[in-house]
Amino acid sequence: MNKLKITIIATTFAIFLAACGQAPPPNSVTGTNDNKPNAAATPTATAPTPVDETVLARNLYTTNCMTCHRDSGKGGKTTVDGKMIDPDDITTAKQKAKPDEKIFGYISEGFPDDGMPAFKDKLTEAEIRSIIKHVRSLQQ
Repeated sequence: MNKLKITIIATTFAIFLAACGQAPPPNSVTGTNDNKPNAAATPTATAPTPVDETVLARNLYTTNCMTCHRDSGKGGKTTVDGKMIDPDDITTAKQKAKPDEKIFGYISEGFPDDGMPAFKDKLTEAEIRSIIKHVRSLQQ
């Protein structure tokens, strides 16, 4: 009788160990938090999707440019820091014809006499290029 009990317990234990050693099915979610997908279902951060780049570009524009150039890019008279300025409409054919490098210089170096601040110490090169992509989308 003892041999039977030991055999049943040993078999059950062996099955349990074998089951615990297997990887979960590819689409299963492990753990108790239903809001967190498993690693297989989580996208990697190494390759941002175009949507992420678009959102980043729009957010950078909103934070750094929209006060003067407006959401539409049309610009127009506005007061910033107590100074009346008249930012350019960056959606015109003339602005659209300018190469990205020229626009990069405008954003990086600014036009202090016209109220456009330099962003070279505030934004990275990649962030400025992202803003340029958003400006190009406004020019469509």
